[in-house]
Amino acid sequence: MLNVDLRPFTAKWHRAQAAGLLDSRDGANEFRYELDRIRERLVIFAEELQVMAYGAMTPDAETPPAVSRKEIEQCFEPLKFGVEANSAIAQLIFDDEAKEIAARRNARALPPNTGVDAVGLALSGGGIRSATFCLGVIQVLAQRGLMKHVDYLSTVSGGGYTGAFMSSLIGSGQDFDQLANPYGPDTNPVRHVRQNAKYLSIVDLKSRWTMVVGTIAGLILNWSAPLALLSGLAILASLLSLQFAFWANASLAFGGLTIVAIAIYGLSLKFGLAKWPRMAIALISAIALCLVAVTVSELAFAKFESMPYAIPVALATTFSIVAAPVAIRFLPVFRAEAYRRGLFTATLYAAAIIVPVLALLCFYALRHLACQDMDTNVPWWNLLHYTNGFLVLCAVTAAAGLFSFFILDVNLTGPHKLYRDQLAQTFIWPPGTTELALSDINPNQRAPYHLINATVNLPSSQELVLRDRKGDFFLFSKHWVGSTAVKYKRSPCWHATGSPMDLATAMAISGAAASPQMGLGSMPSLSALMTLLNIRLGFWIANPRKPSPVTPPGFSCILKEMTGWMMSEKQAWLNVSDGGHIENMGLYELLRRRCKFIVCVDGEADPESTFHGQLTLVRHAQIDLGIRIEPHLDEMRPDPKSRYSKTHAQLFRIRYPERSKDMPAGMGLLLYLKLSLTGDEAELLKRYRLVHPDFPHQSTIDQFYDEEQFEAYRQLGVHVAEGTFAPALVPPRPTPPDVREWFEHLAANMLEPSRR
Repeated sequence: MLNVDLRPFTAKWHRAQAAGLLDSRDGANEFRYELDRIRERLVIFAEELQVMAYGAMTPDAETPPAVSRKEIEQCFEPLKFGVEANSAIAQLIFDDEAKEIAARRNARALPPNTGVDAVGLALSGGGIRSATFCLGVIQVLAQRGLMKHVDYLSTVSGGGYTGAFMSSLIGSGQDFDQLANPYGPDTNPVRHVRQNAKYLSIVDLKSRWTMVVGTIAGLILNWSAPLALLSGLAILASLLSLQFAFWANASLAFGGLTIVAIAIYGLSLKFGLAKWPRMAIALISAIALCLVAVTVSELAFAKFESMPYAIPVALATTFSIVAAPVAIRFLPVFRAEAYRRGLFTATLYAAAIIVPVLALLCFYALRHLACQDMDTNVPWWNLLHYTNGFLVLCAVTAAAGLFSFFILDVNLTGPHKLYRDQLAQTFIWPPGTTELALSDINPNQRAPYHLINATVNLPSSQELVLRDRKGDFFLFSKHWVGSTAVKYKRSPCWHATGSPMDLATAMAISGAAASPQMGLGSMPSLSALMTLLNIRLGFWIANPRKPSPVTPPGFSCILKEMTGWMMSEKQAWLNVSDGGHIENMGLYELLRRRCKFIVCVDGEADPESTFHGQLTLVRHAQIDLGIRIEPHLDEMRPDPKSRYSKTHAQLFRIRYPERSKDMPAGMGLLLYLKLSLTGDEAELLKRYRLVHPDFPHQSTIDQFYDEEQFEAYRQLGVHVAEGTFAPALVPPRPTPPDVREWFEHLAANMLEPSRR
């Protein structure tokens, strides 16, 4: 016993412990598995010794488990799923989804389990990093035959790339074996994704230059809206043009009135008449500030007219500032992430200072134009050869206004279309399918019901919770699209640039990370700047509850993105962007549907390990839905010295409250898989970490993955998923036949005692 069993065991694990292998949960799980095998041999040995010593054997009592069997059994009581049927629309949504799930279970020859124990898979945001990490996890689940048991697939942002790939692949008639083979060789669909992982990268210089020019051209077309506004203000200023002394005296007079009003306000406080003096102070002081601004503007305009080179310098500076972000995005000289990030940040800061100044110079240039008389001595191509400057300014205003109101479509001039088209070429199967309508996905009903999460930006809503969050959870799915705030409508009712919403557009909207309005992540001080620089991946979608807009989203939508005004659930045009702007895990809709078993794959950038996405979801779930989740994240936080975590995975309880007599309180389980390193990964990953110290949380700005980077994140996803099938957690043979049995094994070995 000592030589054959114990010494080999202790020798192996002493070396492993000295190497730090037992510091990770994966290594500890392997140790537990082998220790359990040794325990079985020791029990037999102890019994033989008892017989030799006493002639009889008394079995030892086993140590009770950390979580009692009764407590585990409570976690697996049946749970009815579905959205809360508090309206006729909600009932229709539930009925349609239940039919899809029942049809899928029937097509897969699975037990119907009518209306209970839904299985959900959530793929988080994080750009191509999350998409690749999630792909590795899905490949393992597909190889083990568990993907066919998934009822709901909920994706957001980068996770939506892989989600759309899977939905279109299975919907085209392929099966999950085309997603398997996590250890190679690649199937044709997976090879296609790998080879096109640089989905924003263009091969030849001609295509790159075309992309750059097209983006800048779209930016200039977008400027027709602010140009119309500035031209109109220039016309008004030229009509009201008075002497500098008039504006100065008027500002001094209203400044004096403000002081008098403040004195009256001080006296009125004693007599309880403070309300109307406050209103008077606000009005008078606002007028005074406007007059001061006009005074300073008139003084500056006089200086501007004495500077003949102001306009050429302004134009040259404008072009360099607006062209820089485009060049950084697309030209190969800026391929290194460090250069891209540094130059992009520097350009943004420079633009924050220069663009307001350029807007003022443009206003002055237009005013200067209004003052010019007709001059036949100027060249024939100069409009002042035929008419005066004021009429030219009126023509510019009319042309810019008509174009921005009736022709301009900001969904087409922004980078959204380019982003959407490149994503579609990579992640929509079969290749070349770019217009797959949402209502046509998964026609054979063999894939999970896909929920694509986005954010509808509502910063000016009258609802306090929407105003605080600056948006609402927006959902795209096969049958229904919408949100609680803007209401739900059938998918064909929602139109994108005149045609029904399609999978590629929904995927791109869900991943529209950079937008002037970004829900919880909105930065009002930068909204106008980002709009002017055309850094706007968000999308304007027609609200089907309102009469169909006659004109495309143009002038008004540009101004709304710049200011956040008139952006509420009651408007004809709704601005939608990345689902991560309100919830980046993709879990909210699964919790709303009371899924029993949920696998959450978290691939967001979290270099500080603050678990922002997960804990934001915990907060929203408790506030909105009354659902409590019990996360224990200490072992997932990396050690400050080694920068390794102890585990990639944790299992949490989900406590669902009672909705009605038909939906009593119940419990679900959430398997949380985190993008992390524990130190027991393959050498390929260790080498990549040495070369790239910020792996696996490289910036989401980097969307140009080469083969090595793609494989590093995919292999990490495979490693993390395989860890949940370790022999100490799940019997090595056979593979769990379904998700329920898999979770039963995980609960027995991973679940912590309840705190209640």
